[in-house]
Amino acid sequence: MNWGYKILITIVLFLVGMIFMVYLSMQQSNEMIDENYYSLEKDYQKLIDGQDALKSIQKESLLTQNDSVIIIRMPSSSFQHIQNADIKFLKPDNQNLDISFQLTPNDSGYCFIPKSKLKKGVYKVRTQWTNDAKFYYSDEKLFVE
Repeated sequence: MNWGYKILITIVLFLVGMIFMVYLSMQQSNEMIDENYYSLEKDYQKLIDGQDALKSIQKESLLTQNDSVIIIRMPSSSFQHIQNADIKFLKPDNQNLDISFQLTPNDSGYCFIPKSKLKKGVYKVRTQWTNDAKFYYSDEKLFVE
């Protein structure tokens, strides 16, 4: 085979590969997790302080799960006078599956969310609440089975 044909085959294979990569990139969705990203950036220090406050009273994750529910266990000293408590389940691959709940812990500090309200997959879970004017915040990943 002539060296000219080898160069031509190489160029054609390169072009086919590039066209295939462009096609794949056009099929991908590029959504941001937060729509109002820039306004949230201004309040980021508040979130850092909320994470530090939570880490000072609880080292392990807030979230666990069993076959039917997701369990949120709030630290014992952080929910007696709870205000503005909510949890957001953000699905990175499909913004339409994002869901939010108001948290109302029982006397032991547990909240239960039925898995039937969520689709299977990976979620970014943001939990925040205020107790006695102290802000608490958690940002975790959770795989819902």
